Amino acid sequence: MSQGEERSGPSPGPHLNGAGAAGKIDAAAAFAAGLRQQGQLQADAPIRLWYLAAAAQATGELALGTPGARLRVHFRRGVVEHAVSDAPEDDLGRLLVARRAVTPVALAAAELSRAAGGGDLVAALVRSGALDAGASFRLLQEHGLAVLARAVAAGSGTWEWLPGAATSPSAFQLGGRWGLLCEAVRRLEGAAVRALLGDRLHRKAQRCGGRVALLELKLTALEARAAALFASRASPARLAASSPDFDTVLRVALLLGETELLAFGEVDGGEIAPAATATASRTPTSTTNPTATRTANPTATATANPTSTSTANPTRTPTATANPTATSTPTANPTAPRTPTSAHSPPPARPPPRPAAPPPSDARALQAFHQKISGADHFIALGVARDATPAQVKAAYFQLARTYHPDAAPMTEPEELRRLRGRVFGRISEAWAVLGDAAKRAQHLAELTGKAGAVDVSAIFKAEEVFRVAVAHVRARQYDKALQALAEATSLNADEAEFSIWKAWVGFLMGADKKSAHAASAAVIDAALAKNPRCPAGYLFLGRMAKFLGELDRAERSLKAGLAIAPRDEELVRELRYLRK
Repeated sequence: MSQGEERSGPSPGPHLNGAGAAGKIDAAAAFAAGLRQQGQLQADAPIRLWYLAAAAQATGELALGTPGARLRVHFRRGVVEHAVSDAPEDDLGRLLVARRAVTPVALAAAELSRAAGGGDLVAALVRSGALDAGASFRLLQEHGLAVLARAVAAGSGTWEWLPGAATSPSAFQLGGRWGLLCEAVRRLEGAAVRALLGDRLHRKAQRCGGRVALLELKLTALEARAAALFASRASPARLAASSPDFDTVLRVALLLGETELLAFGEVDGGEIAPAATATASRTPTSTTNPTATRTANPTATATANPTSTSTANPTRTPTATANPTATSTPTANPTAPRTPTSAHSPPPARPPPRPAAPPPSDARALQAFHQKISGADHFIALGVARDATPAQVKAAYFQLARTYHPDAAPMTEPEELRRLRGRVFGRISEAWAVLGDAAKRAQHLAELTGKAGAVDVSAIFKAEEVFRVAVAHVRARQYDKALQALAEATSLNADEAEFSIWKAWVGFLMGADKKSAHAASAAVIDAALAKNPRCPAGYLFLGRMAKFLGELDRAERSLKAGLAIAPRDEELVRELRYLRK
């Protein structure tokens, strides 16, 4: 996933640029038939191309030529397993140095020797012993996700599909087939979403069937509710304006539109009220200024809707009610002094509210700050120490978010400056997503302080994939399958302590004599924790085993030891809470 890697050529095959002897060949047909194809991103957006490759379970490389960078995304049977960009800010070597995964000297040496190994920087670093592939797995995955987010945001340029193209030796699956696509769309800025929607933003939309079922997409609960809005024929703009989750509705519209689950028709001719005055279109008797104090003058009864029914008694002045959608009721004494009543308006259509203090508006300062945090670790990005408390981390994030959120800028701010502000906000949000989670923070610290080792990079990445399968089997109580997967993961990476911990836990669960099983499993877990003391699962399993045998004091000590390194680990917190109940 490094910048400037050499690309192996695709396997020989026909090359169609949109027309052939049998007529025009579109992108969908090319992906399905395994044909080399190229086109314009204005006609086929990256999200649609990704969807076509995933739906066809295609293997090959999607090359994107955009104004800002050239990107390459490699698929194996429809799953993304490699993504690389030649943009300077996406340089993997610089990221590895910034996160202290490798030293500058080791990186320079690997750059010189990488050609001998096919141009793969990661493989060159691992061969030299400068990079611990196991400890850097999450970092490499994070880098790949960032490249994919850049790829799906591309609105102009060219694309080319190279079926059967060979990939990097260090490639590994970056995520699930559809979950990864949804995650990339979630990272899009609001302005990019609207630009990619184009005129579909104001066209009536309706759900339809595609090559993938809606249930297969890994939508969140909030996104699923947004998808349900498209049961009625209305434009994304209209639905978003009436929803408190403005950006989510538009992102879902873009995702469903590019995956053929949403059909767009004619322009929605209805007028869309601005978010600030959206209640006016839903309240027939509200005034043009619903927050103003109404006077006792019966002539001041002009409404925002001229077709609304007038009051029964023209000498009475309606009062604002606590329900903004209810019809106003006459006062008992129209001549009495009026006291404005509070009205609960619906939540604003486009959160969050703008801060009182204006955010930085100097392009050079924003660019410098973005460059500083883009290649830095998450602690530097948020400006906190590595031993900062969770409260300090949270406060630092929200302070930065109020300053750098794109919606915090004036509406007159140039689009280029707004995009830059969005990149800064995206980086600090990325840092918060890691440091705000105890387990992820512990893993990040382990990556920053981990020692390098000489290992087979492809085996390490394969081991991580197999381990995730093993954990899923444990959750499903399929212990035989879990043991098989854990044994495979251990054979691929025998130095990973966490594999041993999970294997010992499964052995305890399957043991007929729990007391004997506890002694054997506890010994294995203690040895693994001595090797890697920052593994919360080890303390969790020790606590659970002790609890099962009725040794509550011992269980409490183990759980508290785990919380000392992962204070916000949900399973540890929950287990300790219910220990003596």
